[in-house]
Amino acid sequence: MRETKPKFQVPEIPIHKWYEKGFLLAVEKPAGIPVHATFDPNRPNLEDLVRQQEKEPDLRLLHRLDRDTSGILLFCKEPSKNKEADNILADSEKTYLAVCVGIPKEKEFRVECFLKDGKGKVSSVRSGGKKAITDFTLLSYSKEKNLSLIAAKLITGRRHQIRFHLSSIGTPILGDETYDDSSAKSLVSKPKRFLLHSYLLKFKNEFEEDIKIISELPIDFQPYMHFFSGIRFPE
Repeated sequence: MRETKPKFQVPEIPIHKWYEKGFLLAVEKPAGIPVHATFDPNRPNLEDLVRQQEKEPDLRLLHRLDRDTSGILLFCKEPSKNKEADNILADSEKTYLAVCVGIPKEKEFRVECFLKDGKGKVSSVRSGGKKAITDFTLLSYSKEKNLSLIAAKLITGRRHQIRFHLSSIGTPILGDETYDDSSAKSLVSKPKRFLLHSYLLKFKNEFEEDIKIISELPIDFQPYMHFFSGIRFPE
């Protein structure tokens, strides 16, 4: 039987693995790579890259991150455990970090609405959408640069949920041109992508062990971090 040639080359730097036990695998998604295959069969995607790297063709991605979002992603390694893995993810706690333009009025707050998918973006609707809820915490801010570092804890997991919610309150994520608020002005140079990172994932695995994974902020966050002080990161 002839061996099937991979659609694209596995990168020289392996996809980093944060956790592997039982039927679960957690990896680090770099910014700029879509999680699933696109219309271009030659364009790398994270799911296939991890399958090739781990030589596990049945690996299934349990949730999604936008192309330009970095951080932790969870996979199921065994098809027979897909339902159990979905339940573990549904009960998990996911926290993201974002550098935002503007400063929210409150230190801790919740944003909720109904979101409806559109072409390339989502919008808030009165009916026909899906409930979207995010809890936010202001970790630090710079009045001089009009920037905030915000933690976002997902209560629901809708497409573009964090990006839309932050823009809706007047503090869009720095570099997010899709949900840019024209009234929000940053006093720093724009990054090459929007600065949203999947930072913390907490769950109980199949062995009833409490697992906590933290993904440190990537390099492209670093030029902006010195504007903030007294940061107490989520745990």
